[in-house]
Amino acid sequence: MHLDTSTLIFINIADLLAMSLALPLVMGLNLSRAASHVRTSLMLKAGAWVLLALTTRLAGQWLEPVLATLALALMSLSHVLIFRALSLWLGPRPMGRLLVVLAVATPIGFALSFHNYPVRVAWISLALAGQLLIQARATLLPAADSNSRGGWRYLLFGCLFLMAVLMAFRGIFGAFVPELSPGFTTPSPIIALTLVAANVALVLGNIALLAAWREEAQQQLRTLVVTDTLTGLLNRNGWSEQANQALRYAQRHGFPLSLLMFDLDHFKRINDTHGHEVGDTALAFFGGLLRQCLRAGDVNARLGGEEFCVLLVHADTTAAQAFDQRLRAALAEAAPQAIPCTIDFSTGHALCNGKDETLESLMARADTALYRAKNAGRSQLVSAEAPAS
Repeated sequence: MHLDTSTLIFINIADLLAMSLALPLVMGLNLSRAASHVRTSLMLKAGAWVLLALTTRLAGQWLEPVLATLALALMSLSHVLIFRALSLWLGPRPMGRLLVVLAVATPIGFALSFHNYPVRVAWISLALAGQLLIQARATLLPAADSNSRGGWRYLLFGCLFLMAVLMAFRGIFGAFVPELSPGFTTPSPIIALTLVAANVALVLGNIALLAAWREEAQQQLRTLVVTDTLTGLLNRNGWSEQANQALRYAQRHGFPLSLLMFDLDHFKRINDTHGHEVGDTALAFFGGLLRQCLRAGDVNARLGGEEFCVLLVHADTTAAQAFDQRLRAALAEAAPQAIPCTIDFSTGHALCNGKDETLESLMARADTALYRAKNAGRSQLVSAEAPAS
């Protein structure tokens, strides 16, 4: 079967334009930064192929190198945007600066070598292959978000790696056997194979990117379900899930674990005197202060109203008391400049009693200790391990 290269180029352009126009309908207008990068990348790539198609009609004219250089600039920028989307989805990816350097150098090198066909083909093919390999490598590195399932990453890797290999082969043939790597409009099995592979990789790659966007949307929805919107801490749903995991881990390995329950003193008075907006500001401030004082592995939450909870891993009663003192010192130092009211808190503490302890029983003991602290005059810590006076 004869594959006409002009037809294949037209199919690539049609696919890119259709996808770039359809994505706003699929994704909507209010996109995350990563999804916006993907959509813009598709539009840039469609524009690049349109310019490349125009160059085939302007062969030998002065506009040919101008449009071809611009096409390569758009193509390179689209690769940078995909890399940035991967960095937002998976966490920081290495070699980003190298990719930017290649993206800038690719059209410049093409323009400088335009009148030397073997050098020109070798340069643009190998430079684009390098860009694709950097993106492919970024898909396989460990994700900062352990919830990333990774299936879409392997599909995207396969598409990027396939195109990188084909571009590299074209660059090698262009440098050493230029007659086997003619221009896009010249009938050639290498050009036809590259264009067919580009179309297949385009379709499969965009399926992978849509799956990544869907995964991101699901993760954002899950975050909303388990997060308190005012403070950014876990809510009761998130607390129950993560605190139970930490408790089971501590019981399995036999290290101490402390639970602290905090209640802002006379919070109703703050709302009545200063208004609910100031009260919300105070809650958000205290939640931020909790996050600053915690270590990796600790779990914190706003359980509701002015009540907060912290699970301290590897922490006995002495460590819990030290945490409470640090939090009080940080509050006394930062609050006067941050909020237009004075706040303090009472603390109830409970130490995990062993393998039979449940999160509910631990919280109940800490809650009882909290009420003892409030009845004793507030602004202090009372431990469930200490006998009641």
